[in-house]
Amino acid sequence: MPHSSCRLIIMALAALTAMPMAVAAPRFPADAGVLNVRDFGAKGNGTDDDTKALQAAIDAAGPDTGAAFWQTRIVYLPAGTYLVSRTLQRHYGNGKFGSGMYLVGESRDTTILKLRDRAAGFDSRDAPRGVVMTTAKLLDGSPTSGGKDYTHKGEGNDAYDNFIEHLTIDVGNGNPGAIGIDYLANNLGAVRDVTVRAPGDSGAVGIAMLRKWPGPALLQQVNVQGFDTGIAVGNTEYGVTLDHIRLSGQRRAGLQNAGNAVAAADLVTDAPTPVANDAAGGLVVLVDATLHARAEDAPASGVFHGPQWQKFPDGIVAKLPDAPATPDDPVAAWVNVLRFAGPASGGDRDITQALHKALESGASTVYLPYGRYTISDAIDIPPSVRRIVSMNASITVRPERNPNFARTSGMFRITRPGPPLTIDGVVFDMTNLGDQLAVEQTAPRDVVLRDIVTAGTSLLDRGQDGGRTFIEDVCCGTMRVAGPAPVYARQLDTEGGGTRIVNQGTPLTILGLKTEGDCTVLENRAGADTRILGGLLYIVHDADAAVPAFRNSDASLQASFVEEAFRAESRYTTYLEDTTGGQTHRIQSAAYPARGYGRVVPLLKSGN
Repeated sequence: MPHSSCRLIIMALAALTAMPMAVAAPRFPADAGVLNVRDFGAKGNGTDDDTKALQAAIDAAGPDTGAAFWQTRIVYLPAGTYLVSRTLQRHYGNGKFGSGMYLVGESRDTTILKLRDRAAGFDSRDAPRGVVMTTAKLLDGSPTSGGKDYTHKGEGNDAYDNFIEHLTIDVGNGNPGAIGIDYLANNLGAVRDVTVRAPGDSGAVGIAMLRKWPGPALLQQVNVQGFDTGIAVGNTEYGVTLDHIRLSGQRRAGLQNAGNAVAAADLVTDAPTPVANDAAGGLVVLVDATLHARAEDAPASGVFHGPQWQKFPDGIVAKLPDAPATPDDPVAAWVNVLRFAGPASGGDRDITQALHKALESGASTVYLPYGRYTISDAIDIPPSVRRIVSMNASITVRPERNPNFARTSGMFRITRPGPPLTIDGVVFDMTNLGDQLAVEQTAPRDVVLRDIVTAGTSLLDRGQDGGRTFIEDVCCGTMRVAGPAPVYARQLDTEGGGTRIVNQGTPLTILGLKTEGDCTVLENRAGADTRILGGLLYIVHDADAAVPAFRNSDASLQASFVEEAFRAESRYTTYLEDTTGGQTHRIQSAAYPARGYGRVVPLLKSGN
């Protein structure tokens, strides 16, 4: 073989298998409130069957907590090979399916979940089943309301807080009907830093999102090796975001989408069919994708509307840099907020002073163990702190607040310059207590908001002098941004009425957006430049015909998305109300292809 051909093959293989640098593998402190599977009898030696022990740890994560879906414990798998013989899934004590399945390994390389070779029940490609299967709770308690009669499949749209991170799943030999991860998540959830692999005689689907109704959810830093299909997405809602995905060795298709909205950045595949998007209402938005893993292939950016490919015009896609890396502090150097708190005295603990002391302790990483906490004043984050880690802990502002603590002031405030700061896994909970701003960013300091819940709160107010902001897997509040520093969002879910995002002059890029409610999604003004790369808009109830999806005033907007609607009365009339130089024109939704009662919008463009 000529030397040049060998070089091309080597380059192609490198493009396919090389993943961007993985997120630092978590090592949890002993007092973090995390459940360690070794404490439930799991051996992780690759020979003993650990199914019962792993299932016991998952079952111990907590009962059904209703709308406060985040109140479940993380299940941690230290390094080892854990042999299983049946599907791992989550049920509550009453036997009903539950959400909040949160599995975290020590690292992708050292924590392996392996299905026993030729395991019973995994022999049929016509009836595939997952090694790991995440499910939805029935939030209102009724299995038949809202069409959720799926008590034998774990389906529904209450699949909150389902996470699988930092591990490898191996479906074993002789299991042709195996699905690596049968994944369902809504509003908040991610598969992150995970490898799913199948030997040549095994594996139907690497990651299947085919039950009702997947998304919004984030798959990030995921490598699928083998299987008939790498990633399969179904249904018409609620949207899936893919970021840094490698699909290698599939026998049929890399990414298959049957009608949903998929937003993907840095997708690399060598499958015979790289992307199968056959349903007319399906939309796949690709950013910097390599669809055959050939060295000569330039990255592709554009949309699949049904099977039709439409390349984006040059210059329309802004680059999506990765968030700054979190500090690799050893666990022994982390500081527990509760170290500075007095004894608990009933109710949710007031940790205002404890938080202040922990943050001013000089520690780079500060953590908040699993639990429910309150504060009575704003928390200023000093430059010495580079990471705040929560183990599914919630923070609520007490009714007896400092009179000077305004509702427009952030619960967390970044007011001083410093190195990049990551806020990870915090729940800002003001349910039924009136609106409150969660994060206020006014200093020239990069901020990463990852796996954040804003319940009854606004998410972010980024001021004119604020540094770059990175948002990954966040639900569900409003957002205001201003100033020249860019904002990058991956899987942004914002739900409710009014105006959800106000952009005052900022370069804003969103990979995967989901809305729910009769709202103006974005008000774009004062030279703002917003790129929405894939998403799903869903009014749900009756629509106000006077409310446009987007307002653009002397600014630039590009958006690719679908609209979900099940009635003629619950859809947008106007997608864009654009005002430039004092002149206003409108783009009506009827200008775009139908998708049931909704529409498919391959590209909506206004401004420069």
